[in-house]
Amino acid sequence: MRSGVIRSGTALEVSELAWLAEGVGRETALSIPSVVACRNLIVGTVVQLGIYRYRGGDRLDPGWLLSKPDPSTTLPATLGGTIDDLAFYGRAYWRVLDRDPEGYPVRARWTPVADVTPQTQSSGGSYSIVTGYQVAGVGEVAVGDLVRFDSPLPGVLDVGGRTLAAALELEDAARRFSSVTLPAGTLKNTGQELSPDEARATVEDFEAQRRMYGLAFLQGYEYKREDLSAADLQLVEARANVATDVSRLFNVPVAMIGASPSGNASALLYSNLSQQEALTLIHAVGPHLRTVEATLSDALPRGQSVAFDVQTFLRSDPQAAADYVIALLDAGIVTAAEARSMLGIPSAPAAADLTPGKV
Repeated sequence: MRSGVIRSGTALEVSELAWLAEGVGRETALSIPSVVACRNLIVGTVVQLGIYRYRGGDRLDPGWLLSKPDPSTTLPATLGGTIDDLAFYGRAYWRVLDRDPEGYPVRARWTPVADVTPQTQSSGGSYSIVTGYQVAGVGEVAVGDLVRFDSPLPGVLDVGGRTLAAALELEDAARRFSSVTLPAGTLKNTGQELSPDEARATVEDFEAQRRMYGLAFLQGYEYKREDLSAADLQLVEARANVATDVSRLFNVPVAMIGASPSGNASALLYSNLSQQEALTLIHAVGPHLRTVEATLSDALPRGQSVAFDVQTFLRSDPQAAADYVIALLDAGIVTAAEARSMLGIPSAPAAADLTPGKV
């Protein structure tokens, strides 16, 4: 189990984080399309991966902790909430519900970061000792009754406040300007000054003449047609640039959410899909996978470890997946049953009850 120690920020660091936050919370940040795209890409990737339990080279039964830790919901929901918290806050928590006779957790429930308040005692240095947790404002939970996931990456809300605030301002600007009705043209008075009623009557007469005859006679006025592009109204370039910055916050390749450094959508082609997915797995998803693996391995008996099946990603390219598995099979690294499992094919299919393979 993890020791109850956390790093405590100085007064300057705390004030800087408060300033960077710009008042942007998770719910507000999720109103930005590019943030939702990055979040769903990362969380959606993790919940599709298998999670296994090992002792050395032997695969063990995953047990409840790795198959259904929370009896009231599914494993994807638990992992989804955990990865979401790691991405936005840099930390996540599972509350232990039950233990085996040796004291190791067998059931746990994901607890949102917003519901957990660490109770700390200063050590006089950069780290503070955690003495317990306040969960949902009710009572104090012992350190050992909460599994804490500490991400090596800072939370997006801690370091991306300015970028998120800029994205929100652009979304508001686009919505505001797109709802404004602009004139198709303007009349410039080159003669004597008119009163507001006379000017209104002139415009109405001009519009009536154009509607009736297709043209109008102007004397003492100049007509100018106004041209305004949709790109100017919707602030396309600025919004695309912000989407690129958001993808950088999440370490997601810009092509995966249709953003690019130039401000225009970059192409995600079949020829580069595998490379883009590999970059996503390494840079955006990998740190969170490693955090979950290391934390859950610490919660298991000594000598046991947890690992995700990242080969699931290869199934998006059937030909590449088949070539990869066949190469492993020919080299004697995997058995036929293991090869079929990697491709999502039942090890012993029967015509009567054959079910479709997983994605």
